[in-house]
Formats: sequence, C-alpha cells, structure tokens
Amino acid sequence: SVARLYRVFIRNMWDDERMIHSSKVLTESRYPVPTNLLKAGGYYSWKVHARDVNEDTERGDFNHGSLTDYIEFSVKP
Repeated sequence: SVARLYRVFIRNMWDDERMIHSSKVLTESRYPVPTNLLKAGGYYSWKVHARDVNEDTERGDFNHGSLTDYIEFSVKP
C-alpha cells in the first residue's frame, strides 16, 4: 500500500530525549524542518508516522504499525 499522510516527530537526544517538534498532518513525503529548530552541534532523532491510502487497520490510521524507528542524527557545528 502507498502512504498518503504523514507526521514527523523530532526529539533532542541531549535533553533527555525531549520531544521538540511534531508536525501537523502532511500530504507530502518530504518535510522542511522549521527554521532554528535544530542547533549546530546538536544530537537529535526523528520518526515518521505514515497512513496508507486504503486505511488498512494494521498499517494505516496512524497506529503503531505505521511508525518508523527513531533515526538518530547530529548537526555539524
């Protein structure tokens, strides 16, 4: 199935993994991170939540089956 709706969640890994951002529901599979959210030298993780087109109960409707793992990344100083 194909996803048509997404949400993005970003955590600050150096601040007790605190959630620092969650997007509104998105209709595109790309997301411009808000300006000034990520700081140089920072360490973050993000997760994408997708909803498939046919609203499958196992992979759609923003349930746990449609979550990616958290991906950790850093921002160059």
